[in-house]
Amino acid sequence: MQNNSQPYNIILFLTDDHGAWASSPYGNRELKTPSLDRLAQNGMRFTDVNTPCPVSSPARACILTGQTPSQIGIHDWLYETMPEIDEHHWLADHTTLPMILNESGYHTILSGKWHLGQSGETPKGFDQCFGTGANQGAHQEEHTYVLNNKPLKISGSKTEIITNHALDFLESRPSDKPFFLNIGYIGTHSPYHESHHDPKYVDMYRDAVFSDLPKYHKHPWAKNEGFPYDESDTEQINAHRRGYYAAVSEIDHHVGRVIDYLEKTNQLENTIIIYTSDHGCTLGHHGFWGKGNSTRPLNVYETSIKVPLFIQHPELPKNHVCDRAVDHYDTFNTIMEYANVEKPKNIDYPGISYAKTFDQPREVGRFGEYGDLRFIQTDRYKLILRYNHVPNELFDLKIDPNERINQYDNHEYSRIVARLTDKIEEWYKKYSTLKYDGLNVLNQPKHNDSESWRDGMREKNTQNSNIS
Repeated sequence: MQNNSQPYNIILFLTDDHGAWASSPYGNRELKTPSLDRLAQNGMRFTDVNTPCPVSSPARACILTGQTPSQIGIHDWLYETMPEIDEHHWLADHTTLPMILNESGYHTILSGKWHLGQSGETPKGFDQCFGTGANQGAHQEEHTYVLNNKPLKISGSKTEIITNHALDFLESRPSDKPFFLNIGYIGTHSPYHESHHDPKYVDMYRDAVFSDLPKYHKHPWAKNEGFPYDESDTEQINAHRRGYYAAVSEIDHHVGRVIDYLEKTNQLENTIIIYTSDHGCTLGHHGFWGKGNSTRPLNVYETSIKVPLFIQHPELPKNHVCDRAVDHYDTFNTIMEYANVEKPKNIDYPGISYAKTFDQPREVGRFGEYGDLRFIQTDRYKLILRYNHVPNELFDLKIDPNERINQYDNHEYSRIVARLTDKIEEWYKKYSTLKYDGLNVLNQPKHNDSESWRDGMREKNTQNSNIS
């Protein structure tokens, strides 16, 4: 049992592009994920989890600050190989989860992806850091990492290397403090093609038929920089899917290494383990590959925003499936409650802790944004407003769970559209600031039009689509 003189340790696995559908506990019949199975059996699996933004940097900022993109001013992925972006202190005005925990007595550690600027430095609030640097690169290569502010060149699997340093940090940490460890894997991010992944894991899916994935028919909005192949090219489709599946299984293996270490060192009963992802991912679902920025206009389809969430807590039920609708704002607040740490009083936090109410229905909708797109999702409807672009969308998820029928202009839904529009505007009046508001920031001259700005950023990345 937990020693009452010291708070629980906390490990946050925050992976990149790992969609909720992509593991055995979420029903995938071909993916082999014994470590995530183990987390589900020894803890809780949440079935309905949203990211507030379907792209990396703002999504990570949401869970690590507990605030909205329109409160912190990060509205798209940060192209950190551009010095003017990487050198900017994007979180200078903001208080982060590691800062709060560090000030409360936790030894704080980051191993892996940060993607919130100043990639050559240990982020404020962390005692130790092993980072992927300004360009996270591919998955199996020689790469220059950053270890406690110093460059370090290492060859091999990034998933394995990130885990090795996480375990090294745990081995050498001060024993008189609880620890917070953020492990940021990038394995499920593009490039997906099997040639970029460990053959040992790729071979696990050599005979996979991918029956859980839809037949690929290109969406008219698709902007697939990382998948320039025809929908009839079954060989390339399967090669990309094998690579992604391999990445999931490799991550799963190394999650198991961390759990085994905790068990071996008698720390498992003193540690809370949380596994989630920054946003979802599609492998041809809806006719595109990637996430929210893989279409024009941008999208917030379920596959782009749904993420896995497992929590193993010594005091919570085992093998429990939780259907409460939650999001990353809620997880931030829940971690604060688990750590018994007070949040800063001068900040409006939008989330709702589910630490003691995980089996109670959610009473309010979940909100999200991506630049000048904002959305609300209730237990039945999803309304998407594109303030400078078209179309707006309303999906009735009860009768149309695959989001194929846009009901926005259907007069039978006009009252629902009006009610949910009011809720979006009311919510963002509270959870945005003029300086950082997405509807204002993206119209400033330095960004020009939000879509052309993103397109310009993406064009600079056409030769290396594995950064965001």
